[in-house]
Amino acid sequence: MGKVKTKKYSFSFWCALWCLVSLLASAWASEPSRPDVNRTFDPKKEEKINQISARPPREAFEKFKDVDFLANADFMNKAVYRTFRQKKAEGIDLALETLSLPVSEHIEGETVYRVRDLRVAKAILAVFPEDSVPRLLALYGNGDPITKGNIVRVSGSLAGPEVRNFLISALDDKTFSGPEDPEVDGPPMRICDLAYNQLVLRYRVKNVVRAIGPVHRIETRDAHIEILKGEL
Repeated sequence: MGKVKTKKYSFSFWCALWCLVSLLASAWASEPSRPDVNRTFDPKKEEKINQISARPPREAFEKFKDVDFLANADFMNKAVYRTFRQKKAEGIDLALETLSLPVSEHIEGETVYRVRDLRVAKAILAVFPEDSVPRLLALYGNGDPITKGNIVRVSGSLAGPEVRNFLISALDDKTFSGPEDPEVDGPPMRICDLAYNQLVLRYRVKNVVRAIGPVHRIETRDAHIEILKGEL
């Protein structure tokens, strides 16, 4: 029983970190811009960037899930740029592959959480928006509910006016973004619920609920979404 509680705490922690990073990513501009990839770090960090940029793409992707990168967006962004600047397609391929998988799922009796994977995917897409956004939106058009939900989750801080239009249109999609989770109280999140959260963070919309989640009834979520539509 104690083991289950530890897993739930870990998932809650990373969800909180995900929300915090998303908030910080949109806190200084009405419309997000491409992340700064030119900041200079201390020699130890610069050496770590050099080392990871020499690794094969998939191996580098796994290394980016380390706390050192997740806790420092500028560090992550520069390392991602240095690693994938000559192989953007490979990096974006890895990011899009990640978006096709559930945020959490049960595999052979264990619960696998992919919040870190989504954070890395989001960084890759944000660092190369000119290349990634068209592919991201094309994938959304053909994706299943899980993929669509993840695309919305990573889109809130991506640069480009087409992202705004995409997120606003997603407010009308009431499809559930995944199956019901027995560990979570309330109805699963829908595409429109996820779009609401990303738009509020992206534009720092005032006079609205900061986020909606499974704890809110469907009717309550719909009411907040209608309020947001009136504010945009």
